[in-house]
Amino acid sequence: MSWQFYGDNVGEAVTWGREAAQLSSSKFGTYWIKDGKVVGAFLEGGSPEENKAIAKVAKEQPAVSSKDELLSAGLSFATTI
Repeated sequence: MSWQFYGDNVGEAVTWGREAAQLSSSKFGTYWIKDGKVVGAFLEGGSPEENKAIAKVAKEQPAVSSKDELLSAGLSFATTI
């Protein structure tokens, strides 16, 4: 397993995938929100395609309405952009 980080780790950190119900999953990550945009992304245990997706998020810095949006979406936020 390896971790990948892209972008900046500034602003509010939103960690997903570490809830009790998801501890059996080896994937978890964090998004960083600043000024209404996702400016950084971290992923542990991702596939090459998933790592490319979080790199794209950090590069494109998409707008996000709330941290709850990222918490509920988790990795799918990155893979559906």
